[in-house]
Amino acid sequence: MTEAMQQRSLRQLVGPVGADYQRRALPPGWVWAVLAVLLAATWATELPATAAAALIASAVVVHWPRRGRFHWLGWRLPALAVLAALLWGPDVLSQWFEHGLALTLMSLASLSIGVHVWQSRQLARQLQASADALDDAQLLALLPVDAARLAQQWRAGDDRHAPELSVVMHLAVMHAALSPRLRGQGMLAG
Repeated sequence: MTEAMQQRSLRQLVGPVGADYQRRALPPGWVWAVLAVLLAATWATELPATAAAALIASAVVVHWPRRGRFHWLGWRLPALAVLAALLWGPDVLSQWFEHGLALTLMSLASLSIGVHVWQSRQLARQLQASADALDDAQLLALLPVDAARLAQQWRAGDDRHAPELSVVMHLAVMHAALSPRLRGQGMLAG
């Protein structure tokens, strides 16, 4: 029994915390493909239409982790309104601002996508490093009493509750790694 405990580390149950975070924070491949088709379809049209598609793509990517909740799209909504005014407003306005403003908004949209992807990847690496730094005693301390008892049984060789325990461990580590980061403090804040 002691030999089984020495061979089994609770870290085996944690799983890829960083990769799981990144999978949730960034859109899947099919969404990227749809956004690329949208941008490609508007590329041959007028520049403000491409800028509008870039703003929509930016909103989709940046707000992906919060999908399902209503958003005003932040700075993108007023930018879309200005683009609409340029497209359907007086010709004098569109002649002065159309090209420059569209390029600026496309640049901002691209920058926001790039920053979001970069920050998500950085946070995923930090979360995984935080999870990898936890030893078995720290992992046990993260668990509720019942789950800690099951974890001790698993370390002793009892695999009956391994799937459930794996989910609980993964969520506990993810919570421990994200909570201090959201508050901007703590040892796991990275």
